[in-house]
Amino acid sequence: MAIGINEDIDYAQLRKMEKELGCVFCDDGVFAEMSMELESYREKTNPIANVDFKPYQGDLNDLKELVLSVDEEWWQYFNENAFVFCGYSNEKVVSFCIVDTDADCIISGTGIKVGSIGCVGTIPEYRGKGIGLRMVDLATIMLKDAQCDKAYISYTHIENWYKKLGYQTFARFNILS
Repeated sequence: MAIGINEDIDYAQLRKMEKELGCVFCDDGVFAEMSMELESYREKTNPIANVDFKPYQGDLNDLKELVLSVDEEWWQYFNENAFVFCGYSNEKVVSFCIVDTDADCIISGTGIKVGSIGCVGTIPEYRGKGIGLRMVDLATIMLKDAQCDKAYISYTHIENWYKKLGYQTFARFNILS
């Protein structure tokens, strides 16, 4: 895998991921693994009028319909252990993501604290307004504030969107059929 930036990859974790997802890592993969050093990260987006961002405080089951409207496979990751960060318009959740300040992933290593952002979604009628990108920007700041050395984005097919914030691709994979 000679893609993008160099990362110290935990190959045992990578093989576990291949097995769990039924995927194969390859240079021409459709899906990307991305990361970013956080030491010098600074907020990159501007506030959005009438949209606030904060941790989700309600019953996770109340989020279920919203999550399913974005991706039916994601609901399994929304549980009592997940830290869910949301965008709100008029107190209504319009975007969401899961933030993990201590991720166990393919770039985790001794002496390196990795945080991850995943299951990033904006409900269809609020897309195209910059809400999701602003939310990921603020979640990345959260990771930095939690003393994470790196931020990790896994299993994405919209890498150009994440690149707007400075994330870089370090590996690619395809799902086996």
